[in-house]
Order: sequence, then C-alpha cells, then structure tokens
Amino acid sequence: MENIIKVVGVGPGGPEYLTAAGAAALEQAEVVVGGRRLLAQFARPEQRSYALTADLEATIDFIRQEYKNNRVVVLVSGDTGLYSFAATLMEKLPKDCLEFIPGISSVQLMFARLKTPWQDAAVISRHGRDDSRLVGIVKAGIMVAILTDAKNNPQALARELLESACPNLPVSVGCNLSYANETIFRGTLRSLAESNQKFENCVVVIGV
Repeated sequence: MENIIKVVGVGPGGPEYLTAAGAAALEQAEVVVGGRRLLAQFARPEQRSYALTADLEATIDFIRQEYKNNRVVVLVSGDTGLYSFAATLMEKLPKDCLEFIPGISSVQLMFARLKTPWQDAAVISRHGRDDSRLVGIVKAGIMVAILTDAKNNPQALARELLESACPNLPVSVGCNLSYANETIFRGTLRSLAESNQKFENCVVVIGV
C-alpha cells in the first residue's frame, strides 16, 4: 500500500520552532529525508535516514521507491511554501501523494524579532539564485526581505543598492535566527556596506 509523503517545514532551526503537527508526522515516520543538519537534529536512531545531496534526482528516486511501503517524511528548513525543496517535489511527484505541513520561516522570525508587521513586504531569495527585482523593489519604496548566501551576502547587497543610486535606507540583518549564536545587526545601507562583520545564514530586511 502506498503512503502519503509528508513534507515537514521544521522552522528556522531551533527545535522549539517545530510545530506540533510537524512533530507528530516525524514521530510516525519510518524513513526521514533531509539535509544532514536537519537529520542530525530531528531524526531518531531507529528511523532510516537519507541525506539530501546536490543530486536531487537521486533523492526523488529514493522517495519514489520508499513511500510505496513506508511512511516517509521529508524535512525542509523554514516553511514548505517559501523557496523550499517542497516545490521540486511538487514538480516531480503526483500531488495526491504529498502532504505539506507548514513551518515557521526565517523571514517570519526576523520580522518578529524586529516587532514589525510584514504583510506589505516583498520577499525574495538570493540564496543560490539570481533575482534582478531587488533594486526596483527598493526604489519603489517597498520594504523587502532577502534570503542571502556567501556570494550574495549582506554587504554585497548593500553595495549593489548604493551603486544603483538607492537612498541610504535603514537595514537589519538577522543571522543564525533561533540558534544560540543568533545576532541582529541594525544600521543603514552604507554602514552595512562598510561593515567587516562576518554574516552567516542571514535574512536582510531593507527599510526597517
């Protein structure tokens, strides 16, 4: 008998941000798929684990075989609907064999830390991808949250905006959100561009 593949958004990282629904799905899982960090944090020793690699097709093939006879949970960071591996699963597997259990995204947590509503904010990702909308969004006066990576780091984004004649707006950077080493930087685009601080696992918010 085939089972439903449960795709669980585990939140920004800290285990306290895993929802009760996500924890219940994980408790019943026989096979757990996810990044190595997530597996180390959430999978139990008696569960079979499969670590995600750059070979996404191999992962899809593994899930396709396993869910026919086992209860499979796929762990994704943050929320299933925000720049997530869940989107790839939707493209590759039948919709009726998938159940998405949403989580708390790092963007949500960042705005909570800033005590700022975000229903009017734009959200884009520069994490492993290009997105040319950033300058236009900022020049339009829209608050924006950006997911970053080592190349598109906070300082690089600040320099890009200043070099594109954007005003010296307030900016906030949340790093390692929900972890013990969480830090929040608050300043302006210029002070961020000139900062020597090393930022990792960041959400940048322009306009706050």
